[in-house]
Amino acid sequence: MPLLILLSLAGFASSLAVRALDPLVPQLARDLASDAGTVALLASAFAFPCALGQPILGPAGDAFGKARTIKICLALLTVGSIASALAPSIDFLFAARVLSGFAAGGIVPLCFAMVGDRFGMQDRQVALSRILSAILVGQLAGAIGSGLIASATSWRVVLGVISIASLVALATCWRGLKPLPHAQRKPFTMERVIGNYGVVFANPRAIVCFMAVFVEGMAIFGILPFLAVMLEADGTGSIREAGFIISGMAAGGILYTLTVKAMLRHISIFTLIRLGGIVCCLGLAALALFHAWPPKFAAFILVGFGFYMIHNSIQTQVTELAPEARGASMALHAFCFFLGQAMGPVLYRHGLAGLGATATIEISALIMLVLGFCTAAGFARRQQAAE
Repeated sequence: MPLLILLSLAGFASSLAVRALDPLVPQLARDLASDAGTVALLASAFAFPCALGQPILGPAGDAFGKARTIKICLALLTVGSIASALAPSIDFLFAARVLSGFAAGGIVPLCFAMVGDRFGMQDRQVALSRILSAILVGQLAGAIGSGLIASATSWRVVLGVISIASLVALATCWRGLKPLPHAQRKPFTMERVIGNYGVVFANPRAIVCFMAVFVEGMAIFGILPFLAVMLEADGTGSIREAGFIISGMAAGGILYTLTVKAMLRHISIFTLIRLGGIVCCLGLAALALFHAWPPKFAAFILVGFGFYMIHNSIQTQVTELAPEARGASMALHAFCFFLGQAMGPVLYRHGLAGLGATATIEISALIMLVLGFCTAAGFARRQQAAE
């Protein structure tokens, strides 16, 4: 089976688990006798171990083989998903999501690192966008499917479906995903791990990449666990409608993957990033202004399109920060991104309580606008300095 298909299947299974519980916060709170604010932090329980596992999982991929590490992480994701489906209490569910988050953290970054190993720079952004398409379909299916399935059955059925998807990806990749022939690997030691990270940070573009994904993780993903709660409070929907709204981001990302090749023929990557900041800002501003869920869905399509204009461009830059330590590069990228996602719900919880939904989302819109221009300027200055 072709490499991109296998990596796409692994990425699909991982992304299916990431956002599946975001629309289900009200139902989980009722079933597990907890408050919605606490249940919303399940997103952080998934994202924090995703981030904190990166300093080990990335170098492990470089040392033991990215294909082998991806398979092990798929196995752990399957176990974590099954445990989540059977969780008897909110505390058990938090623990199971921690395991799932750690496992998911070793899949997508190493899939991208494998693309960096096997595709030249001229084809890499398009190849990455193909895997990104599968990841976005996973997010789309996770958001819409979880809302529809849970509204008809329960959240446990949602997690059962995720468990089956993870098991299928594990079985397929276990047989088909092969290591790079004649790859030269060095032993896994803490000294070498630290050395690899030193090589990554020696590249002046590294600080731009990692700071940007940390900020976008907070600004974009922090709102997702609160959407269903906000819809119920406004009387405009519940978990099913929240699933559709969240899926709009993935739909916007899919539109990006279908158009990125054409866009890059006419504009530079720096212009693409700036435009991404503008589009993202407009989408978030519209989200703050509209109350009915269909316009919010349309707004999230804009958010997704703009977000991936920025994010996929950064991913491409990260794959070239340190070719000899590509696993470490992608691990740091994922660490900062998921750390931002973990911090986001915490900050949004305080913002929604203190400032209200409109002001909090408008602040995020302004942050994304500034981020797009600052990221493009940071890359441009460092490129000029290198020349």
